[in-house]
Amino acid sequence: MDAVRLEGRAEENGLALMLQGLLSENIAASENKRHDFNAMSSIFALVAPDAEVTVTLAFDRGSCTLYDGLHGDPDLMITANSDAIPAMSLLQIRHGLPWLFDDNGKAFVRSLLGRDVRISVLVKIPPSPLRTLTAAVDLVRLTKVLSVNS
Repeated sequence: MDAVRLEGRAEENGLALMLQGLLSENIAASENKRHDFNAMSSIFALVAPDAEVTVTLAFDRGSCTLYDGLHGDPDLMITANSDAIPAMSLLQIRHGLPWLFDDNGKAFVRSLLGRDVRISVLVKIPPSPLRTLTAAVDLVRLTKVLSVNS
């Protein structure tokens, strides 16, 4: 069974196909990325409004299913134009964290400050601070797993 799989209509979603390829290649090539991948248990929604595309990534400790559109109950939503999403994979990873002090890192921070990239925590009822913390840690792991520069 593939660790990263497309579900249903995600096979027709270009963003889902790109993410599947990037995730699969990176975890196959790096023991550290595979370790981070295996630790993730959050659900992320990636929204590219300019391309009218949404992908949900559901991680379950060693597997990831990509869905077309919103699926399930995402913990975090990342909204960015379609060109900014692949740019996030260019972030360097140093000391286990995204490096924000080179050109790619500074561009990412400018995108966050300019609200070109928005990361939203989706409020759960009842609230779950532990789940929110887990999602924040998994977001760092996702950045590490998707990075092509580490």
